[in-house]
Amino acid sequence: MLAWARGRTSEVQTRVLIAIENEYRAYREVIAAGIGTLRPGTEVTTVELDWLEGELARLDPEVVVCSRPEPAGSGVRLAWVELSLDPTRPTKVSLVGRRSESTNLTLETLLAVIDEADGLPRSRGSREGRIP
Repeated sequence: MLAWARGRTSEVQTRVLIAIENEYRAYREVIAAGIGTLRPGTEVTTVELDWLEGELARLDPEVVVCSRPEPAGSGVRLAWVELSLDPTRPTKVSLVGRRSESTNLTLETLLAVIDEADGLPRSRGSREGRIP
């Protein structure tokens, strides 16, 4: 597990959890580094898929980027990005219940999802109070 929160003096605005298979760990860490560098108010944590459930409960992230679909009963998230590791299949994005698909998702598009989630109201630690 790796968290990109170094050198932060301000309060974290958005928590992002990235969970991708270990075979793609370099991809996972590069995505985290890009988000952490370009969005300094964002706390980014990376985990193996085996740790996903526990980290969802522990971190309560607003945004999840994962190579699997959102599991039933995982709580309400502002955004869940089901990242396709196959370039011929689309990545699925759920943002406050709105669903879309994108092939070859770019970091710019992922940052736009995080920015939109960051602007939405939520109450820390209360999943029920997050989405208006």
